[in-house]
Amino acid sequence: MGLILLVEDEQGAAALLRRYIENSSDGHRLAVFGKAAEALSFAAQNKVDLFILDIQLLDYRGTELARQLRALPEYRFTPILFTTELAGEELSAYREIKCYDFLVKPFTEEEFQKTFHAALEMGAQMQAVPEILRIEQKQFLFEYEIRNILYIESFGKRLLIHTAQTGGSEVTDRISGYSLSKLLNMVPRDRLLQCHKSFLINPVHICKIDKANRLLYLKECETAIPIGEKYQKAVFEREKP
Repeated sequence: MGLILLVEDEQGAAALLRRYIENSSDGHRLAVFGKAAEALSFAAQNKVDLFILDIQLLDYRGTELARQLRALPEYRFTPILFTTELAGEELSAYREIKCYDFLVKPFTEEEFQKTFHAALEMGAQMQAVPEILRIEQKQFLFEYEIRNILYIESFGKRLLIHTAQTGGSEVTDRISGYSLSKLLNMVPRDRLLQCHKSFLINPVHICKIDKANRLLYLKECETAIPIGEKYQKAVFEREKP
């Protein structure tokens, strides 16, 4: 069951698409907005699995909304379907924004269902691929599976990235030219959590939080990670990942 975000300002078209999606009998959740700005705000606070965007919207164009969505790390590869009445523009959007597909109005329910299910299947396949953090260092490119990152600590302009390896060992790499805030913007939302001005941790590895001493412990890691006062509320809320 996925969350579908439909952005369509024409009530009749929105009602028709809602019926088509309900007829898919897959139990998808659906959020419908008539304005791009409202849809963008919703997407930033919820995990959306598929976007269906009308190119012509009341406040601004669906293609511009798609560009803003693509700028969010968690939606770089999420499938986007465009609906449009403008011949030719859908091809431009397809190339520039890398949407999954487009539907030219009027389209039949059969055409919609075929495209809709193909997009959902592609999105599910993309999610099955491990999420990777890629860091450039001069002529080298370091790639880390985000799920294997334990924590990252900062020492001025230098970072230490600690990762868990098969067998329980820990590997540490030294990285320069990156800040903690920059790394946070490079990964999907909530994958890493800042717990201290000098530390990011992977919340899926949390095994214990010592609130009295403001320390947290990670699975497969002997180091106790400090919790800064500024970040303690966010950390305590993630005690049970």
